[in-house]
Amino acid sequence: MGKYTKCAVDTPKKNAKYPSYRVKNDPKIVRPIIQLDSDTVPGAEFYSETKWIVPGSDKKEIKLCEEHTHNFTEVLGFFGYNYENIQDLGAEIEIWIDGEKNIVDRSFSACIPAGIKHGPVIIRNIKRPIFHVSSGITGQYK
Repeated sequence: MGKYTKCAVDTPKKNAKYPSYRVKNDPKIVRPIIQLDSDTVPGAEFYSETKWIVPGSDKKEIKLCEEHTHNFTEVLGFFGYNYENIQDLGAEIEIWIDGEKNIVDRSFSACIPAGIKHGPVIIRNIKRPIFHVSSGITGQYK
């Protein structure tokens, strides 16, 4: 990659620490891919985290987080793995935004403005893998 190799991340963040509102999940079901932040790329002013969420849990639902807010705008994305219908999420996601419950069963992105309460985020009926991304203009996810 050359002189900008230090700006690229190709493994999950080692010893990642998360706020208490993040729910710890089985890493065989919620599989971290990459996390870019000011720890993994010193000086980064942007946060991005990607995961695969796969079928196979013996639980009826997977909760990713409890209700919380950030001091930055966060973009969340959940994308299905069905090439015949790429909009088909292959699961159902309950996502609360500003006290309003939303149920989504299609691939989607959501932009959560800074200071807006969101969560919990709960995934149910996972039939196929889901690619999940969260990002924001901040050096650290807090």
